[in-house]
Amino acid sequence: MHRETGTIFLPMRRRLPAAAIRDCAPPWRPWTRGAIARAERTADGRVHLAVVRRRPGGILVSLTGVGAAQAENLAPVAARIRRALAAGERLRGTSAFEDAVASLLDDARAPARTRSAVLRLGGRCPAAPGLRIMPDPTCVLRTPRAALDRALGSRALAQRLQALARAFAAIAPCSPSRS
Repeated sequence: MHRETGTIFLPMRRRLPAAAIRDCAPPWRPWTRGAIARAERTADGRVHLAVVRRRPGGILVSLTGVGAAQAENLAPVAARIRRALAAGERLRGTSAFEDAVASLLDDARAPARTRSAVLRLGGRCPAAPGLRIMPDPTCVLRTPRAALDRALGSRALAQRLQALARAFAAIAPCSPSRS
């Protein structure tokens, strides 16, 4: 199996602000030529590189990985990215769980290293090994509490993160896309 790249243009009423790109936070990363990138999991369980570039009238989303050009992989990722960009000035997550984790970390005034530790729980992107997907609730729950305590540097924060993951797992069992 070989990597391929699929691209889709998403029309937007408002231009994506340069500040949203410049000030992006993990799992979003600044990318080449003014783009931003992140790793996303598709319904088949594979992890792909998603690159977002501003274009007149909207954004261009490129997905790179095995089967990335197939509509059943490209369209759901593009929809999740549209959700993340809908906030305007600040990039949101591509899932409600990601937004909830970000709120928890904001509330705890977690430093960048703690945010990176949460992200390290997710899988690597084969097309860009420096990127990881945002972990889903089941991934967080599979991580032993002691390991989570050490990774986050706080037992209380690890307990809150696991409680959040349990709540999400209980109300919405993880979809095949798990992102």
